[in-house]
Amino acid sequence: MNKRQFDSLCESGCINFGRKWACPPFSPSFSDFVIGWERIIVIYMRVATVQLSYIKNDYLKIKAANSIMKSRADRFLREMAHQYGSYISMGSCRLCNPCKRTVDKQCAKPDKMTFSFEALGVDVDQMVNSCFSTPLQWYKSGCLPEYTAVVCGLLTNETISANDLCKKYYIYSNMT
Repeated sequence: MNKRQFDSLCESGCINFGRKWACPPFSPSFSDFVIGWERIIVIYMRVATVQLSYIKNDYLKIKAANSIMKSRADRFLREMAHQYGSYISMGSCRLCNPCKRTVDKQCAKPDKMTFSFEALGVDVDQMVNSCFSTPLQWYKSGCLPEYTAVVCGLLTNETISANDLCKKYYIYSNMT
């Protein structure tokens, strides 16, 4: 974790810097955010790009896969947070569009606002490598990665097995 370093990276390369309440420089550090929680379950989901062969444009393959995964994971984590605690989302908070920060107003849903690992200062690439022994892959123009992934987390004070969480996701995703 290095909040200062990731805030700096966001400032130099992300259009959301200073424009969303859930993004740097407004986001808390990971250690401040997780106070009161005993556990974090890191969730890593990925899709092999070969599964999207019906989409001809490589960039659109990545965009479609990430959109589907983020949307499903976000809805599922919101549901799990009601039962178990809180969560860390993928990318910037998407509860309000546009974020009230863009019009100089306070957050409309501060109790529901979500933060990404990156916004909290976590090196997601290193975390995924450490937890799952696999590197993240990135799309580069003209070079389609083997897979694309999303990383999020569930904060809780309860013990939840990975198996139980996977079953809940399977049930939930088949209901929606």
